[in-house]
Amino acid sequence: MLLQSPRINRRGLLKLGAAAGVATAMGPSAFAQGAFPSRNFNVVIATGQGGGAETTARAQVQVLREYLGVDFEFEFHPGAGGQVGYELYTHRRDRDGYNVMYSNMHPEIITFAVQNTNYDLPGDVTHFAKSNGSPIVIYVGADSPLQTIEDLVELGQSRTVTMATSRLPHPGSIGVLALGEATGVDFNLIPFGGGNPTSMAAITGETDAAVLTAGVALSLGDQVRVLGHFRNMPSLAGQMTAPLINDVFGTDIPELELSSGWAVHTEIWENMPEFREVFKGAIRRSFDDPKLRESFEAVNYPWETVEFGDFEECQQIVQDTIALARRYADLLRSG
Repeated sequence: MLLQSPRINRRGLLKLGAAAGVATAMGPSAFAQGAFPSRNFNVVIATGQGGGAETTARAQVQVLREYLGVDFEFEFHPGAGGQVGYELYTHRRDRDGYNVMYSNMHPEIITFAVQNTNYDLPGDVTHFAKSNGSPIVIYVGADSPLQTIEDLVELGQSRTVTMATSRLPHPGSIGVLALGEATGVDFNLIPFGGGNPTSMAAITGETDAAVLTAGVALSLGDQVRVLGHFRNMPSLAGQMTAPLINDVFGTDIPELELSSGWAVHTEIWENMPEFREVFKGAIRRSFDDPKLRESFEAVNYPWETVEFGDFEECQQIVQDTIALARRYADLLRSG
């Protein structure tokens, strides 16, 4: 069951104009005197324990705890594509600078864009630092007669093209729908409920193609052939020779990837400079620390897709993803 707590009206709160009023709404310790941080951080993750978000979050905090001098505690609230976790974080966790989120950014932003949520992005929650991002790719099984992304679009001129995806509210789904709109192709998106069954659908020929991340496709080796991708990533250039889809068709589809990163209550981001300076600063410095690579490689996470994204990049992701998802909201809600 989704939480039904009253929505916090941030704009009304800011109109009060009094620092004391803002501090009260944010919690008694938000502007407490003394060094920050003085206690452990609580991390809310809107997916289940043992998933990719937990893996990458724990890999990064192995280094962050050394910079911050405190530890991290985790809680997991899966459900409704992230909506359950965001509702709980927005309305049930103190705005004190010690409660943060680690987010599967694109899928959770899509959920906000297409569902009737009781929170606002970025009004209630601000994404401020990206940790990693694997480009979205379209691929086929090795035995497929389709050799190029142009072949796939040409096929779509004569009939509906079936496209496997892990779930409908996914950056790959909106990328395919945008490509279909630009080229006049009717793509039938079929959700398979996970990466492995999605890939098997393409490998066995159950669907014409699949759309997921470069990390998944590259891990399958010669079982699949990547036809095109939605974002250039220099660190993967040696492994992925397929073209950028925008370059092939002259389209302007926003860069799409499956990324994760850090978020916090917007009141904290806007009104607590010590959080921005200390917590965000520690994240940025961690990417220059060789221990971070060691930490990710220890959990077999591909280092090539680990990269820092700053506040401006995160806000662009939020803006572009919401706009594109809302264009196809009716097609994505059923997933």
